[in-house]
Amino acid sequence: MDQTRKARLEAGGIMVDEALERFMGNEAMLERYLQKFLSEKSYAMLRDSLASNDWEAAGRAAHTLKSICGTIGCEAMQELVILQERHIRAGEWKEAVGMMPEISNSYENICGVIRA
Repeated sequence: MDQTRKARLEAGGIMVDEALERFMGNEAMLERYLQKFLSEKSYAMLRDSLASNDWEAAGRAAHTLKSICGTIGCEAMQELVILQERHIRAGEWKEAVGMMPEISNSYENICGVIRA
């Protein structure tokens, strides 16, 4: 991974060094996981589950998305999803739904820097 790519990813909210530690320094594997993030379904499932008031599916999707964000170093987004998952588990539906614009913005930004 060249320094320009690394700087772009970090500016977009991906903690590259921390992610590389999880991948034992394997940059190619990290890049594969970053590309997989673009087609991963948990974000869409979370969005759709919240829109259809499906608490159970929303909880599963948030849990999965939280883990994926942690794996690839999207710590700020992971923290948002952790809080949203807590709201879902606590039955605080309004709060969980209210977080979706910020989570969506974070998701779109991360996808943008991965594609760049």
